[in-house]
Amino acid sequence: MILFILQPYPSHYYPTFGLAHELMKNGEKVIFTTTPNLNKIIQNEGFENYEFQYLSEYIVRNSKVFFGLFLKNLTSKDYLLQRKNEFENAFNNVKELISKYKPSHVYIDQSLAEYFFYFKPYVPNITIVHTKIYSRKTNGIPPMNSIYVPKGNLFSQLKIDGLWLNHLLKQRLRELVLKIAFLGKDEIYFWKKHCKKNGMNWKKEIDLKHSLNRGVKNVENLVFAPKKLEFFAFKKPKNVQFYDKISIKNESSDLSKSYKELKRKYFIEKKFNIVYMAFGTLAQGPKVVDFFNNTISTIEKLPKTILIISRGNYPMNLLNPKNVFIFNYLPQQDVLLYTDLFITHGGLGSVKEAFYHEVPMLVAPINKFIDQNGNAARIKANGYGDRIDIDNYSMEELISKITTLLSNKNKNSILK
Repeated sequence: MILFILQPYPSHYYPTFGLAHELMKNGEKVIFTTTPNLNKIIQNEGFENYEFQYLSEYIVRNSKVFFGLFLKNLTSKDYLLQRKNEFENAFNNVKELISKYKPSHVYIDQSLAEYFFYFKPYVPNITIVHTKIYSRKTNGIPPMNSIYVPKGNLFSQLKIDGLWLNHLLKQRLRELVLKIAFLGKDEIYFWKKHCKKNGMNWKKEIDLKHSLNRGVKNVENLVFAPKKLEFFAFKKPKNVQFYDKISIKNESSDLSKSYKELKRKYFIEKKFNIVYMAFGTLAQGPKVVDFFNNTISTIEKLPKTILIISRGNYPMNLLNPKNVFIFNYLPQQDVLLYTDLFITHGGLGSVKEAFYHEVPMLVAPINKFIDQNGNAARIKANGYGDRIDIDNYSMEELISKITTLLSNKNKNSILK
């Protein structure tokens, strides 16, 4: 039996479905841990789900949050007991899960890498999975949230070393802030006690040289992305493998009547340039609306070009000229079969799908604190498209990049 322990967000589940279906075809039973709101996503793919008790995550975004936590820990002994019980209950939940299913292999999300210490005493095979680009510090490669493109010279290496130093110092500072807020008894305190009690050494096994989250040393890693997306300077560590197959999710619910009519009218005979724009769940907020409208204004003026937008469920006051078609949701992989240019926020799922279908990309990262900047840098460095700064661009730049990517017609050059 195979068990997937993933961060409970759709964007973390979708990349793993391809592997999970392969395992099922080979006769394995596959279980995904979920929260109640995500059960349907797993069940629609034909997998079994197990509602799991994830540990609470604490993020101190400002001084108000810090002082709130600090005072709560200072004045309430019950709060420490409550957090201790939550940690122990989560471990008991893991033991119940293991007792029920007896997994032979567990795949744990890199953003939940500490859960390795829950499963290590009981499961023979554990793999850390990356639903974003590979996150560990690697020689010559900047942190995943950096827009910097390696140049392969001494100055570039010094620049990258500086980026990593700054990145890791900020991580340690965030950990220190939490430690102070919890009066020394933060989540690391509970993990250290757990490891000591169960014959493991936290200090020797935890890996602090990862972007965004901690990792685990000397364990197999599986990255759900094509290795060809990485920078040329990337040298694959021995314990890292890449899963470069696309995960095909069920898109039947997005095959609306209006989409089928659009496809019949514009896609089949291919008399138009087709630009597709989608920002996933991040398609919201004033700067996104402005960017969408500026893109609409650009496409409106281009001959024999249509723009198809997937905007999600968020209300947007968008321009709507005759050559622009706006949907809440679209079957993205079907659209990409006919697309000449994909304008995306740069989430790895969308990037992989465009890469698989050989579609050039213009990437406008929205969340610059995770991997979108790094994805955009890799796309530009490898010649798969270009990037634009959604917080600092001109109409002239936007027009130039869209027209250049369309005129290059470089779709067939991708993956070559």
